[in-house]
Amino acid sequence: LPFQFGTDRKYCTNQYQGFACAESETDFTNTKFDGILGLAWDSISTDNIRQPMDQIFANKTLCPEALFAFYMANDEDTNTNGGVMTLCGMDPSHYQGPIAWEPLTVEDYWRINLRGVSIQDYTIAYGPISAIVDTGTSLIAGPSDAIQTIHQAIGAYMGDRGQMRVDCSTIPQLPSITFTIGGQDFILEGADYIIQYGDSFCISGFMSMNTPPQSSAPSWILGDVFIRRFYTVFDHGNKRVGFAEAV
Repeated sequence: LPFQFGTDRKYCTNQYQGFACAESETDFTNTKFDGILGLAWDSISTDNIRQPMDQIFANKTLCPEALFAFYMANDEDTNTNGGVMTLCGMDPSHYQGPIAWEPLTVEDYWRINLRGVSIQDYTIAYGPISAIVDTGTSLIAGPSDAIQTIHQAIGAYMGDRGQMRVDCSTIPQLPSITFTIGGQDFILEGADYIIQYGDSFCISGFMSMNTPPQSSAPSWILGDVFIRRFYTVFDHGNKRVGFAEAV
């Protein structure tokens, strides 16, 4: 089954590949996307249906490297593409420096361990911390106590739309927030984790997400706020995730 994906055509050869069909759907009316493509592992798929990426990666002639990578643009107000997904390889034009690799801890979501999370030199979470890297999550999510500490440090307050607002004029003075993965620090400055709409409306790029005690669920999600800052590679063949400075 051929299908158009971005600038190229790919083929799905699995006769048991699952598809969803909707005759009428209003959820996507006011969004910039037309659907959802699952990129996680087979272990969490519905009805044990193989994931689309597995079919692409199975064809070594078509796809010599079983990985995909994401670059996400910073400025949503420009006419440029919002980002680039590269299948079966990486795009060197969108990152610089070495790629830091971190192995998966579980093959369900793209789950890794964090060594720690800190604000300036103050550690707010000690590892190992279970986290997933997820392009489908807009913000960075974490436990409510850690997120509350971050919001206090950046002067965030609850707005009338239920979002944590920040004074836009303070962005240059906001503290850096560091995620330690493996032996490397990944640093977000205020301009990286504050989402700005126009000149006067700014919101925090962090949100609370609590998991039940003793749960095996991840306690952090590194979503698009993180991925916009760091080019992200999902290496299916070697069961790892890589990060490099996005350009």
